[in-house]
Amino acid sequence: MTILPARKAAAFPIAKGQYLKVTNTHGKQVVDFWAFNPNDSHDYLSTVHTRTLLLSISLRRGNSLYSTRRKPILTLVDDTTQGVHDMIWSACDTERYRMLGAQGYHDNCNDNMHSAVNSAFPDLKIADDWVPDPLNLFMNVAVDHHGGLDVRPPTSEKGQFVVLRAETDLAIIMSSCPQDIAPVNAGEPADCEYEVFTDAACTQSASGAAIAGAAESLTVSRPLTKPRKRVKIALSFDFDALSHWLGTGDHPDNNMADYSSGIFAGQVGAIRLLNLLKKKKIADKVTWFVPGHTIETFPDSVAKVVESGAEVGLHGYAHEGIYQMTPEQERDVLVKCIEVATKLCGKKPRGYRAPMYTIRETTVELLREFGFLYNSSLMHHDSQPYWTPSDPPVETIDFSKPASSWLKPTPIADPTISPLESGKHPLVEIPCGWYNEDMMPLQYLPHLSNSMGYVSTRVVEQMWKDKFMWLWENAPRTENEDEEDSERANASVDFVFPILMHPDTSGMSHIIGMSERVITWLQGWGDTVQFCKHEDIARDWLSEQQKSYS
Repeated sequence: MTILPARKAAAFPIAKGQYLKVTNTHGKQVVDFWAFNPNDSHDYLSTVHTRTLLLSISLRRGNSLYSTRRKPILTLVDDTTQGVHDMIWSACDTERYRMLGAQGYHDNCNDNMHSAVNSAFPDLKIADDWVPDPLNLFMNVAVDHHGGLDVRPPTSEKGQFVVLRAETDLAIIMSSCPQDIAPVNAGEPADCEYEVFTDAACTQSASGAAIAGAAESLTVSRPLTKPRKRVKIALSFDFDALSHWLGTGDHPDNNMADYSSGIFAGQVGAIRLLNLLKKKKIADKVTWFVPGHTIETFPDSVAKVVESGAEVGLHGYAHEGIYQMTPEQERDVLVKCIEVATKLCGKKPRGYRAPMYTIRETTVELLREFGFLYNSSLMHHDSQPYWTPSDPPVETIDFSKPASSWLKPTPIADPTISPLESGKHPLVEIPCGWYNEDMMPLQYLPHLSNSMGYVSTRVVEQMWKDKFMWLWENAPRTENEDEEDSERANASVDFVFPILMHPDTSGMSHIIGMSERVITWLQGWGDTVQFCKHEDIARDWLSEQQKSYS
């Protein structure tokens, strides 16, 4: 087959009755597609007329594609993808990339189309400042119930294809979309392949029918611009329920209505989220951090979490803030929680997250003493596992003393020094953070000054997507020796992407839709993006470090 190179275009004629096969060679690549009457540039494939005549914005096998004269000019006769293509989105152009922050010139489908037409069909006169709306093969543009549009990674996988039959003689132009900023191509653009055939089974090539409009490079296959990433999604749920209002959320004005929202989480929100996880087939690939109070107060709901195959980690007993307790009380709480969780799951918990991320040096020492595999409470890194640090307590400033008393650096432990060398228990840290969670922006907590509750879910959703996209494009690999390794890349994964949800928050009916959209969007990146329990991520990383040490 003929190569349609990444970021480039091809133009060629096709005769009535012939078949065009377009293959998504590497998967996830969008192809902008145009078709013209070779003798009349005003008669071309029109997505708006096609939508009108099909009474649909989706294209299905057997559908015709219509021209500006409302005549069928192509028929989709075969489609091995999930049938996700787009007839809404415009072709990318220089202004689109400028708006997205690109500096200087960026390859685009608008210019690709004009260049290919001028090269292959010089007599086809098209205004330089105009391009028809394309049929975007393999593009995934979701339409929500408010009419909003959301560009998601394509669902098409490696080797899937479409076959179109020409119902009249046509000039075909295709551009392998150069989009590398938005998730149009799920990362970097890639090559596709195409060929014209004389039979519906696509076994008899129309020799000489496929004319390269892009250049000589069409005869040479080219790999993806960058290898695809290996990503582990660390999706977790802090099942606070009523405990939040007893510990970190304790306030003298707490009342029955406040406690009621905690009961909602225990009886309704958690079950909604469990059903969503089962629907998306990842219920056994997530971690729930459950306070001991939740385990004992909502035993039926917590039992369903365990039955789903999810990991259960500790999260305090009554969601205690660290400085609400003495070190002795902290130890007693941890011992009680280990006992409760072990009875629930039939095995000791291996992970811990501090309530509201409130943690101190005594917490780390207790986790080492009791043999925990990992902690997920610190923010030394946002996308890589690392050794839970042994930093000494940060010395605060006493401004009543002379300035010379604080004009000195704070000692910080070297993150590259392994406990395997020092002889300490190897405690792994799984990243977390305020910007990866739902509760602070999306839930109103009446007596907590920094809660919000009226932030649009779209703001949070886009923030998470922006973070993922930056990491996808920029997180280094271990084999890239030209980059400074501030990201601490490792051999088992290019980056970890943590997301934290609460049944109290994401279990609410106006937020759970966002949770589903985010999960679906992440799954759309293909098999190199995997949902994993925190325990599995920590175990794999620890194993890698032990092999390196030995």
